[in-house]
Order: sequence, then C-alpha cells, then structure tokens
Amino acid sequence: MSPTPRFPDLAGTRALVTGASSGIGLGIAEAFLEQGMKVAVHYHRQRDAALALCARYPALAFAVGADLGTEAGCVSLAREARAALGGIDHLVHSAGVWSDGPIASMTAGTLEATFRLNVFSAFYLVRECVGALRESGRSTVVLIGSTAGRRGEAGHSHYAASKGALQSLCMSLAVELAPAVRTNMVSPGWVVTPMAAEAVAEKGALISGVLPNRRLGRVDDVTNAVLFLASTASGHVLGENLDVSGGALLIVPRGQIEAR
Repeated sequence: MSPTPRFPDLAGTRALVTGASSGIGLGIAEAFLEQGMKVAVHYHRQRDAALALCARYPALAFAVGADLGTEAGCVSLAREARAALGGIDHLVHSAGVWSDGPIASMTAGTLEATFRLNVFSAFYLVRECVGALRESGRSTVVLIGSTAGRRGEAGHSHYAASKGALQSLCMSLAVELAPAVRTNMVSPGWVVTPMAAEAVAEKGALISGVLPNRRLGRVDDVTNAVLFLASTASGHVLGENLDVSGGALLIVPRGQIEAR
C-alpha cells in the first residue's frame, strides 16, 4: 500500500461515511480517522467490523447502523450521525450493491433493489444532510461511482445504469449546492474488495493484463482520491468524476474482455 497523504485542513472535521464496515467504505473511514477527523461509521449487517474500527479510534469514531435500502433508514442514519458528530462537514456515500444481471433474466426485484441502494439512498442522504453541510461552511459530498457508469457494462446493465444516474446526480448537486457545498464523485474500476472477490479470483489476471497500469486497483487508490476531494486542496473542483481505474476507460469494454 502507498503512504496515506496528509491533508491538515481535514483534522477536526466531521464525516459520515456509508458502507464503512467493509471494502472501499471501510478504507475511506480509516483514512479519515488517520487524518484526525471524527467519523460516523455506517454499517448495515457487519456491525462487528464497524465496532472494531471504532474501538481503534475511541474518541473519533462512532458506529451507526441503518438499512439504506429504505428512505426511513437514510433519514435515521443522517440524524444519528449528526447527533453523534455534532454536525456534518463531509458526506461520503460508498454503500452500494453489485450483482450479475443479464437483461434477458432481469427481475423487477433486482432492478428496484439496485436503484434503491445505489441511487435513491444518495438522494435521501443528501436531502437529510444538506442543512448540516450548509451550516458547516467547509463541506463536501463525495459519491462513489464506478467505471461501469461511465461506459456501460455488459451483463450488469442495472448496476451500470444506477452508477450513471449517480453521476448525473453529482453534476446536478454540484451546481445546486455550490458554493456552500462542493460535490464530486470517484469512480473506481476493478478494485480488490470482498464484494469483488469472486470475480477477481476468476478474471483478475486477465483484467490486470490488459490494463495500462498492469494491476488491479487497491482500496487505498480510491481512498487517496476521496481525501483529495474532501480537502481544500481540491477547492476549485466541482461536479467532477475522478476515475481511479488504472486506465480502464482507455481500453476495450469489459464485455469484450469477458468474451476472450
């Protein structure tokens, strides 16, 4: 792993990080805590992982459970996080779901569940947090997307469409909430995480072999991008979608890789 960059302006600020009990969300929460930030560590089912992180940073980290597949869960999370932190300066929405879904067998349940967690939750969370973010005067929203939302993804049209919607939301919020709140997005490509473990085991060597950077992404590749966008170092960056993909968007679509 590469060294975590330091952003002194983040120390003492307050962040809500969703999906913070595993994978990219966990890495973001940990990186924020290392900066000296106070963090509301959201979890859904993996309570023990969230509590373990909080135990390492007892004065800074607060575990908050919620089901973001429902509006009520999003409302509850925003309120509990604000109460625990005393306000919210940064919202990082990393929680999401990924599944296989060829269009010929796509069910209404799968489609709706994907959009509820990947898209609707972002609307609800920003809506519920915007008052606190505007009060802060130094606030940011960072949405975690995917390269799938940038170019599509065969066999995962529901997931790609949800992440494409998230990019449109990002650009809209960047204008609507500025200058009080800066909104940006980070779109990882293939990253070695528990959610992608099965696919990485099956196709990781093939994928890394065609990437210009010749490796799959690491969690810290993504967290470092989020740190930059949350910091005043990116103070004139709004509505951008920062790809962290090792050059994946410069090569053939993933569907063609799978066909090899």
